[in-house]
Amino acid sequence: MTKAFSSSPLVPSARSSPVLEVETDTLATFGSLVQRLSGAMTRLEELTQPLKLPPLEGREWYDLLIRKLLPQLGDSTYLVVAVVGGTNIGKSVIFNHIAGFRASASSPLASGTKHPVCLIPDGFDSHHDLKALFPAFDLRRWGDSEEALTSHTEHCLFWRTSPDVPENLVILDTPDVDSDAPVNWQRADAVRQAADVLVAVLTQQKYNDAAVKQFFRKAAEEDKAAIVVFNQVELPDDEPYWPLWLKTFCSETGLRPEYVYLAPNDRKSAEAIALNFAERTWPSATNPTDSTATSSAGPAGPSTPVRLNQVLSQLRFTEIKLRTLRGSLKRLVALDDGAPAYLQEIRQKSLQFREAATIFASRGLIQKTHWPAPPNSLLVDEMWRWWNSHREVWTSSVHGVYAHIGRWVNGGVRVVRDRIWGQPVPPLDEYRRAEWEAIVQVLEQVFNQLDLITTLGNELLTERLDRVLSGTSRETVLERLRTEHNEFDFEKLVQSLVETELSALRTDRAQLFNIIRNADRAAAIVRPVLTVLLAFGGVFGAEHILVNAASQSLTHVAVDATVAAGTTVAGNAAVDSATGVLSQVKAWLLQLHHKFKLRREEWLTNRLSEYLLGGLVDELHAGAIIPNSAAFLEAEELIRQFSAQQIRLLAGNPIDETTAMR
Repeated sequence: MTKAFSSSPLVPSARSSPVLEVETDTLATFGSLVQRLSGAMTRLEELTQPLKLPPLEGREWYDLLIRKLLPQLGDSTYLVVAVVGGTNIGKSVIFNHIAGFRASASSPLASGTKHPVCLIPDGFDSHHDLKALFPAFDLRRWGDSEEALTSHTEHCLFWRTSPDVPENLVILDTPDVDSDAPVNWQRADAVRQAADVLVAVLTQQKYNDAAVKQFFRKAAEEDKAAIVVFNQVELPDDEPYWPLWLKTFCSETGLRPEYVYLAPNDRKSAEAIALNFAERTWPSATNPTDSTATSSAGPAGPSTPVRLNQVLSQLRFTEIKLRTLRGSLKRLVALDDGAPAYLQEIRQKSLQFREAATIFASRGLIQKTHWPAPPNSLLVDEMWRWWNSHREVWTSSVHGVYAHIGRWVNGGVRVVRDRIWGQPVPPLDEYRRAEWEAIVQVLEQVFNQLDLITTLGNELLTERLDRVLSGTSRETVLERLRTEHNEFDFEKLVQSLVETELSALRTDRAQLFNIIRNADRAAAIVRPVLTVLLAFGGVFGAEHILVNAASQSLTHVAVDATVAAGTTVAGNAAVDSATGVLSQVKAWLLQLHHKFKLRREEWLTNRLSEYLLGGLVDELHAGAIIPNSAAFLEAEELIRQFSAQQIRLLAGNPIDETTAMR
């Protein structure tokens, strides 16, 4: 039962129903949670960009979070009161009466307010952030009552201070909720979300309008506190009818007005800001068709006229704020269309990404292929260059002499060989040719894989791959790969790889490195002795033996063994199972072949991902792990806390909606 009052202040002792006593830290607790949830949602929305979800802005629960809870929660020193209703029903007249002067333009014709106008008490803007209070609007100083009638593409809100506005009220006049312009609906919705109290202006013509009921249905879902003003009423003729109008309106919107007032159809008084608002009880005891009527409601006849600004300024702030909080929280934690539904939407979409990523992971972008082995001479030459640069001076000098002799002898052999069999293809050129053949083979496999994946029924992959494959031809990818392959510096890759691996050998396997170095020292000592003995001994074939000896230090033997093997091994299995220094060196050198191959396969994988998929694999992985992200888990925990606080709030401090405004 709602009972209005005339001129008496609203005091707790005047009510027999229990009144909610709220400690000051209750709103502060929720305020802290709201701030944290807002930040978590901002981070989460940025993180979910790969999922292509509809934006948070425009979702009712999120708009309430940003436009209502975030700017207002924790501040119970004022109420935001919005005058709302349909076209040409005198909203601006009611607004002016609340303001106490002709603040907003009004006329007998539909003036067409296109932007909200706001009146605040003197000094309010110096203690409150208006932009935070109305984040959906572009705030502009209000100098002329006609400004709100002008069309702007921006969502403007015109504001100014007034000494006539009670210090605890912020008053708004809004665009028509039933306008033909959708932009007006958006602006009216933004005002509704920011308001604590709605002054619903109705008329005989507009109480049953579909668009009007749609607007107030949303307000009822948010549990908005509302005052109904029936405007342009013909009294006493309409006295029997307004209860029927209001009953229809309330039953079809779910709104439960706290107060009901009748404003007479008196144009002169309206213009003079002198309308007499007649107070009525609701449900009405004089309405015989109202099954909820009660005789204790008091008389429904004429009452002492009231001033709406006094009524509004005497509302109990904490109770209204808490009621607004509860209504907004209800929407925020709603399982079907609140923040939990948003998290579930992320989970479901993320699951699709995970399934799609699994398909790629299980099949792989590059299947098994016969990748060519790198040129042994290229690796060996670079290794000797590195080793020689790290030798001691004396050993470097000795080995340098014999290396020069070896090159001289080998040079003669090459001349004879070239005359007999012709000049051979340089090893690096031969490797380029073999690698390119492997690349062409891999590319064909990849296109076949992608075509097959589009037939597996995963809509997420099919949508993206159809777009990729339709816009990229094999010829285009081949041309890009060909250009980059021709320009690739293999010698630089070998130099980097050998430098890294030999430096790691010296650091991580110092014992093996020292054994090789000692063998190299021993070879430097033995070589000159062998040379003298062979020179004076006159052994047949001394030149051949000398050259052979120059190449048979322990390190040379290890390299020769690698060249002869011509195969690769992976991991450390060969090293761990090998016995003897030579076996360990051989295994380590074979790993160098394997790492070279991995580097080249990695290069091709990266290029194919870039040229064909445009980062699709990374996007799928990023989307798949979102439910495990810190932002998601934080948002989930905060929503759980909101739900727990709401249950505690309702269980421990039940709110009587019919007394919350008294």
